[in-house]
Amino acid sequence: MPIRPVISLYIVLVWLFTVVPAGAGEPSRLLDGMTFVGSNGEKGREAESDEEEALIFEDGLFTSSSCVPYNFSSSQYSARVTGDQIHFEAITTSPTHGQIAWKGTIEGKSADVIFIWTKERWFWNTRREYWFKGVLKE
Repeated sequence: MPIRPVISLYIVLVWLFTVVPAGAGEPSRLLDGMTFVGSNGEKGREAESDEEEALIFEDGLFTSSSCVPYNFSSSQYSARVTGDQIHFEAITTSPTHGQIAWKGTIEGKSADVIFIWTKERWFWNTRREYWFKGVLKE
């Protein structure tokens, strides 16, 4: 067997076991069972008066209640603890309305989240930034 393919295989195996974190691809469960309710709005604006939002963490999945009517699916989320805070990220997608990238911080019973909605079209693209502030539903 030529030496070059063996070296290439070795490099790939070393990379897989040192660079890819253990459990990659597995859903986070750190926030499971929690639901945060509150309001949201477009960046730089007040809360949407007619819309109450619920961010739901269940079975390793993240769901935005206000996005369900637009066919945004639940998605896996990642979460990590830093001091007294939990930071999470998720990306939800809709076959008709694009995707939303979520980044949030949970501290105590409060959630502070920024989310960016993007929708690409052949003739123009949409990119809007929103905020959410909520509290843990008891």
